Amino acid sequence: MKQAFFIIAMLLSAVPVALSQGRVVPNKPFSTLSSTPGFVTINELTGGPGLAGKTQPYSKYFFGFSSVNGYQVNSDFFLGVGLGVSFYDAGLLVPLFLDIRYAFSTGQLSPYLYADGGLRLKVSNLNETKLFINPGVGARYALSRNLALDLSVGILSHASGFNRESFVDLKLGVIYKFR
Repeated sequence: MKQAFFIIAMLLSAVPVALSQGRVVPNKPFSTLSSTPGFVTINELTGGPGLAGKTQPYSKYFFGFSSVNGYQVNSDFFLGVGLGVSFYDAGLLVPLFLDIRYAFSTGQLSPYLYADGGLRLKVSNLNETKLFINPGVGARYALSRNLALDLSVGILSHASGFNRESFVDLKLGVIYKFR
């Protein structure tokens, strides 16, 4: 009886030790994007389908590339200025915008809210420039103290005069923080 009790007690005491073995990965150190203030560049592929009323030009779909350069104010806030190229069903627009991001944590996987806003310039006719806003949510995955992957989704809406077009905006990018 004492021997059975001793074996059960030994097995039960070994369970926490055995379960904790999966938590430590010695070959892959924990990494997080640096939370200190500094300059950051974000390069993203962007695109998405139009939402409703797809009969107007520039309303069916878009895809493109944008680059945001800015300053990480503290571990939570980022402010930047962006420039890009967006291809629509009816032509090319060049977005020039401000980018504001608020991160909820500084861990390896960090969710955030963002808001972009500015102008979408039509290069062939600047009189057809559109104002736009693009709020959304995203997450960044830190690969090192200076490099992270970025994935986000938002609603892009731009307007000129009484015409307005809206899109689901998917972004996939790379974040680089300078030392």
